[in-house]
Amino acid sequence: MDWNQARDKIRTQLKVGTDLNTPASNYRFVKSVDSIFNSERYGYHNERGFVVSIGRSNNIGIPWCMLEECFLQLNSPDGYDGTFFRQHFPLQARDHGCHIHVVGQIFVAAGIAKLEGRRYHMISRNN
Repeated sequence: MDWNQARDKIRTQLKVGTDLNTPASNYRFVKSVDSIFNSERYGYHNERGFVVSIGRSNNIGIPWCMLEECFLQLNSPDGYDGTFFRQHFPLQARDHGCHIHVVGQIFVAAGIAKLEGRRYHMISRNN
């Protein structure tokens, strides 16, 4: 599966209200599917993406550029995990470590990946 196919699956499957919880989390739901992010801190400039609740009163932004970079890792034999995320998105990881599993659960909700332990792997690399 390439990024264009993955992006289409994510767009099709994720809606406002989509549950992005792992067995160890609560209150992670998609709140918006087409928000615009501008953040000097994170280097987002008119990036579109998802707003996801993390807890009862906090939200994080997950832009498409982040999903694309994490998908490229997900599509590797090693899969996607927190080590990769912290190396590529250190500020986001430091501010809200739950970014790691929210991104992974977006791939799960889209039917692209599965969680094995603390690492996400493609369901099938032959698609």
